[in-house]
Amino acid sequence: MTDLAAIDGVRTRAELNQTDQRSGSDELGKTQFLELMIAQLENQDPLDPSKNEEFVAQLAQFSSVEGIENLNNTVDDMAAAIRSSLTLEAASLVSREVLIPSDRGVVTESGLTGQVDLPAGASDVRVTISELSGQRVAEVELGLTEAGSTTFSWDGLNADGEPVPSGLYRLQAVVDRGGESESATLYLPNIVSGVSVGAGGVSVDLLGGEQTTTDDIRQIR
Repeated sequence: MTDLAAIDGVRTRAELNQTDQRSGSDELGKTQFLELMIAQLENQDPLDPSKNEEFVAQLAQFSSVEGIENLNNTVDDMAAAIRSSLTLEAASLVSREVLIPSDRGVVTESGLTGQVDLPAGASDVRVTISELSGQRVAEVELGLTEAGSTTFSWDGLNADGEPVPSGLYRLQAVVDRGGESESATLYLPNIVSGVSVGAGGVSVDLLGGEQTTTDDIRQIR
């Protein structure tokens, strides 16, 4: 009488070894699963065949394996489509002005308009504007400011009333609460110069070498 356990064990190990060599993985694909099931039927003892319940259970397992593989393929296709769509949408931002959390903003001929975020109200808020070298050129007084997001504008004139050259400037929001000073988060304008796609998703390249994600963009102008 044929030793079914021995045959099944040998064929199972052989098939798994072949699968590992082809794919470098320990996972059993649906093709190999079907081959093993057919081999079991061919080598079963005709005097003691497999019970219907066992065969149905194996078919159910095969169906589950195939379903999971098909689902994985569908998810991969959907992910690729989403990445492609996000890339196209991000590409439309090139040369556009965006508002992002940063300490550097682009000043144009008309100046600069940004936002300052405060977790709580303050008796005095001022925004200082400096060249990238650190030389202070102007200051915007906001005075008493409530909690939340407050928009401010600078006309692009220095302390002597002269227009500054267009380009990147460093800004800082200084908050005065009861005689103590602290910094607040600024959202400043910058120009999108390019789009990068990586493992982490879609990134936006900005003037001055700064980089951010599309999730950080508060406003598109």
